[in-house]
Amino acid sequence: MPVQGLNARQWGLVAIVAAGPFVLAFLLGAAAPELLEPVLGTPLGGLSWMLATGLGIVGGALFARILAALQRPRIQASATLRLVGTLGGAGAVVGLCIVPAVVLLLAGPAWATHLDRERLPAPQGLRSLRSSAVELVGQARRVIPHRLPLSQLLLPGPR
Repeated sequence: MPVQGLNARQWGLVAIVAAGPFVLAFLLGAAAPELLEPVLGTPLGGLSWMLATGLGIVGGALFARILAALQRPRIQASATLRLVGTLGGAGAVVGLCIVPAVVLLLAGPAWATHLDRERLPAPQGLRSLRSSAVELVGQARRVIPHRLPLSQLLLPGPR
């Protein structure tokens, strides 16, 4: 059965499922403003919240399809089949889309904050790019002197 066969109550359920992670993101931002800095300030935090919102929309579409499948006359004739189908469909949507979306909403900012705090120390004794290039040209000239006619351009000194 096409998804257009859903009634207003069922579309309301689909909208609740689809908007759930999006609404939760706003509520988390209002309740804990310190979560917004990693979300808005890092690509990882923002991506996690965008993926969570996308999972909510996918969950809503999946739930709409499941509800449309439950409109068949055989399933509508049995209250037990309707109940099992609705609970099974809702459980699948919650398990596959909503729970991972909530995990992304909570873990994304925490992971971005953790990675931001854990900066790698700069290696000791870094040389400039120019000195490294001059050293490499010198080594190449010693190994194959006849193949580097333009290497004079890279040598330090007055020009």
